[in-house]
Amino acid sequence: MIRIFIALVPFILSLNANLNAAEDQSTVLITGSNRNIGFEFVKQFANKGWRVIATTRSIDSADELIEFSKENNNVIIEQLDITNDEHLRNLKKKYNDDVIDVLLNNAAYTPRYLSSFRGIDGVDHEATRKSFEVNTIGTMKVIQAFISNVEESNNGKIINLSTKAASFEERPEIPMMYSYAMSKAAMNSMVKTLSFETAEKNIIVIAISPGTVNTTLGMGLMGAIDIDESVSKMMVVIENITMDANGLFLDYEDGRVIGW
Repeated sequence: MIRIFIALVPFILSLNANLNAAEDQSTVLITGSNRNIGFEFVKQFANKGWRVIATTRSIDSADELIEFSKENNNVIIEQLDITNDEHLRNLKKKYNDDVIDVLLNNAAYTPRYLSSFRGIDGVDHEATRKSFEVNTIGTMKVIQAFISNVEESNNGKIINLSTKAASFEERPEIPMMYSYAMSKAAMNSMVKTLSFETAEKNIIVIAISPGTVNTTLGMGLMGAIDIDESVSKMMVVIENITMDANGLFLDYEDGRVIGW
């Protein structure tokens, strides 16, 4: 019996070491992870050794994410349509006891490129409703579901991808992107209001602009930056923000404050 125990000692020590490493590993939950900015966040957090819960509305359209997860065992893929209450309940139940250090709200409904330039007469009502359902209400639902997980972190952060089009001070002064801009401005308002709660929970909540990013293959926007540059710079901002930034709208470049 003693010999069996002695033989098991290395295994027990190894198991305890692995459990301790898992406890020490920081966790990020990212919505809209199957492509573009969301997928790049998955890659960069994973490469830094984080445990990444990568959610996507449709597993069937997440081929690159699936392949990446096969090569990185710290990436877990979960289905989540942020407007689907059942998806949210199931995911919350599964991760109810997990600490989430960063909740990163990236999932969004963005207008098609050409439709963005229509004037007020051309704004589609259904697209506008969907913009608010996803960008504002959906983001709020994710926060409602997982804010208690973030509260368990020693340095919890809720990061919400926004846009300068939602800023009254810095938006392009041309009539464009009505539905997207309105829904993101409403999300920004939620962030500001939420900050009065998070200050008491030791959670930092911010909105952040990723800049003008080339997210459509083969179509380069003038003055736009590549996805990896945007995310790399946002990663620095996210890592370095303190409670002084709670409730603010920040720029990807250097974390400067963008006027609402």
